[in-house]
Amino acid sequence: MTLRDFPLCRVDELVEGQARGFDPLQRGKDSVFALVHEGQLRLYRNSCPHLDVRLEYRKDRFLSADGQLIVCYAHGAQFLPGTGECVYGPCLGQKLEALPWRVEEGWLVLQMPGMKVAPRRVEVSRLTIHRIPDRD
Repeated sequence: MTLRDFPLCRVDELVEGQARGFDPLQRGKDSVFALVHEGQLRLYRNSCPHLDVRLEYRKDRFLSADGQLIVCYAHGAQFLPGTGECVYGPCLGQKLEALPWRVEEGWLVLQMPGMKVAPRRVEVSRLTIHRIPDRD
């Protein structure tokens, strides 16, 4: 199985107590998120193990107000940032899916196994283009 690399951001752009979502597959929604907790970088799939829904309620809002827990805003599950383990809510004991990553030349790089990038859709008009007559 081959790994596909996706540069996400510069590591120094990630701040302790905050999380940031990314859309590496260009599907219009953040499918992964990164955070720094106690100086350690973590990268998780943006999916609650309870209902397979996105965690954040708006862009980059993955953490509790104090930045100490990851929160699923769909139903209130709470996860430890260091391990992804659910400590409160309907998925108690389950974990968020941690994703493989590396730092390369200061960039956080996601390593996804053999995934296809969604092709960019290009709309082409099939209408005949007519010349607009000059107004003299």
